Amino acid sequence: MGLFSKIASGLRKTKDFLFGGIQRVLNSFTVIDEELFDQLEEQMIMSDIGVETSEEICDRLRKKIKERGITDPKEIMGLIHEVIAEIMGNDTGLDLSVSPAVIMVIGVNGAGKTTTIGKLCHQFKQEGKKVLVAAADTFRAAAIDQLEVWTQRAGVDIVKHAEGSDPGAVVYDALEAAKARECDVVVIDTAGRLHNKKNLMEELKKINRIIDNKAGDCSREILLVLDATTGQNAVNQAKLFSETAPITGIVLTKLDGTAKGGIVISIKNELGIPVKLIGVGEKIDDLQPFDSNMFVDALFASPEQLEALDDEDEDTEEAAEEYTEDDEDTDIVEVDGVQGYYNEYGAFIPYDDEESDDEDEDDTEEAYEEPDEDEDETEFESETEDEADDEDDESDDEDESDEADDLTEDTEEEAEDEEEEAPAPEPEKKKKRGFFSRLFGGKDDD
Repeated sequence: MGLFSKIASGLRKTKDFLFGGIQRVLNSFTVIDEELFDQLEEQMIMSDIGVETSEEICDRLRKKIKERGITDPKEIMGLIHEVIAEIMGNDTGLDLSVSPAVIMVIGVNGAGKTTTIGKLCHQFKQEGKKVLVAAADTFRAAAIDQLEVWTQRAGVDIVKHAEGSDPGAVVYDALEAAKARECDVVVIDTAGRLHNKKNLMEELKKINRIIDNKAGDCSREILLVLDATTGQNAVNQAKLFSETAPITGIVLTKLDGTAKGGIVISIKNELGIPVKLIGVGEKIDDLQPFDSNMFVDALFASPEQLEALDDEDEDTEEAAEEYTEDDEDTDIVEVDGVQGYYNEYGAFIPYDDEESDDEDEDDTEEAYEEPDEDEDETEFESETEDEADDEDDESDDEDESDEADDLTEDTEEEAEDEEEEAPAPEPEKKKKRGFFSRLFGGKDDD
């Protein structure tokens, strides 16, 4: 999937809500009047562009419409595209010019700091940079373990201390290690904090002082991670954090899961802080450098353009299914003693090379053939045992038959002796009376 199609796909919910809503407003008017501008402003506010920025966009629209003499409401869509592009201005990428470049990542819990660090490290690794991660979030339970999993996925090193230890000490050791190992980038994870947590905000200042002392001449970035699904609340967070830390850029996560992508415009217009990275998916390569022109074009892409992107994506997916990467291109890692690799979704897949597969197949074939010989021998032995059992049974039957014959002969002889000894029956002394005789009292007939 190309970069533009990936961004357009991630911004589809925002586009449908913002672009679709503005289009419906424009289609419902035949003349340009103040009621039209009121409804446009309302639609922009609902899309989380914010009140201040929405008012400024409408003011610029009035000026351009008057200068160009536009009377058809349908022509306003192109002007809105133009005005938003002007507000977004030029892009400012990450400054990694002087090594080791230090990137400190801050934000509230749940915004996606750890995931962002993992994806960012993966991006640097793909660019051939040597990366070291400092696990300075020693406050949240299991934060270090979670970060370590992401560093393994990205294939980068990590410096960590025990849970509850001093975050400043972790940063100090990481900067020392980065210089010794000649790393290109050091990424510092920090504990999630709110602006009203004074001790945690003071901790940020302490970390900054350590960076000043150990890497004062190096390139510096302080990235604030914001959750796009929180809408204008994310803008308020940015305002409050900027009062405490010199934020150099915004990372806007979860843009693919919300219709509130308009906060990108609001942040740039109200705070002047550039958005440097956006998250448009869950895959490890779905953290993209922010391109303002591409962002605006994706918001205002026509249905025909989106349909063409869908066709392009289908072709790309079909080609990807036919293409299989070589095992040499896969980064092999070891987790709990098991070698494997992380797929594009970050899932750990146990690794089996072709040789081990062949050996397993050979072992399987041998294991399959050997039981055949054993089975033949077992069958032969069982047949021999059966024959021996049959012979024993026959001999037993013969013995039993002889014993039965002897017993029969003895029984017959005893029966004959009993018949000889038995006395002869006595003759009847009185004839039994018949039925009629008993009935009528008469004598029986002879």
